[in-house]
Amino acid sequence: MARIGHRTGAYPCRVPLLIAPRYWGAHLLMVAALAAAIGLGIWQLNAWQAGREADARDVSQAAPLPLDEVMTGDDPFPGEYLGQPVTFSGEWLPEGTLYVADRDLDGKRGYWVMTPVLVGDSAMPVVRGWSAEPEAPRPSGPVDVRGWLQASEGSGASDDDPEDDVIPEMRIASVVEHVDADLFSAYVVARDAGSATAGLEKITPESVPKVSTTSHLRNLLYAFQWWIFGGFAIYIWVRWCRDQLEAAAAPAQPVAG
Repeated sequence: MARIGHRTGAYPCRVPLLIAPRYWGAHLLMVAALAAAIGLGIWQLNAWQAGREADARDVSQAAPLPLDEVMTGDDPFPGEYLGQPVTFSGEWLPEGTLYVADRDLDGKRGYWVMTPVLVGDSAMPVVRGWSAEPEAPRPSGPVDVRGWLQASEGSGASDDDPEDDVIPEMRIASVVEHVDADLFSAYVVARDAGSATAGLEKITPESVPKVSTTSHLRNLLYAFQWWIFGGFAIYIWVRWCRDQLEAAAAPAQPVAG
C-alpha cells in the first residue's frame, strides 16, 4: 500500500485541502479570469457578426436621413448606415479639393473629384463625380448635399507625392492632411450637390469599391485571443493546484538540532 506521503497516493487524500478557506482567493481569481475571457470573447464575436451583417445590408435605396441623425463629426463610422442616403447643408471648402486616382467608371480609368463641405465644426468629404483628368472647377459658397454615406477606404496604398492634390484612395487619414478642419470619419458620394456636379460624370454606390471580405476580422481574432487567454488561465490554475498538492504530500523535513 502506498504511503500517504508518496506522490502516487497523495492526491486523492489531499484534494480536500484545496477547498480550505485560505485557497478560496486563488479559486475565485481563476473563475473571474475565466468568466471575463469567455464574456469578452463572446462580445467580440457578436461585434464581428454584427459588423458583417451591417456590411451586407443594402440601404442605398432607403429614404434619406438628415446627417445629424446618423452621425456627428465626433462619432466613429456607423457601420449599419453604410450606403445610407443622407442630406445636409454646409459651406464648400474649395482649397481642400482632391482627386482620388485609379477610379473605374464604365470601363474607363480616371479620378474621383472630392471637395469637403464644412458642416458645423467638422468637414464632410464629398465626392462630387468622376473626371478623366485630375482637374475640375472648385466650388465655393453654401450648398445642400444629398448623397450616400460611405466608409473610409484603407487598403494601405502609399501616396507617392503627399504634397500634390492626388491621393491613391478615399482614405480619411489622407484627406485630413489637406483640409484645415476636423473631418467626419466617413465620406459622401453626391447624388445632388447643386452646380458642383456640373461637367462631372455621376457616381453611384455600385461604383464604390466593395467592403473587404475580411472586414471586422480583427473582432473575430480578438474573440479567439480572449478564449485562448481563458484556456491559459485554466492551465495556470491546474498547475497551481498540483503544486499545492505536491507541497502538502512532501515528507516533512527534520528540524535541525
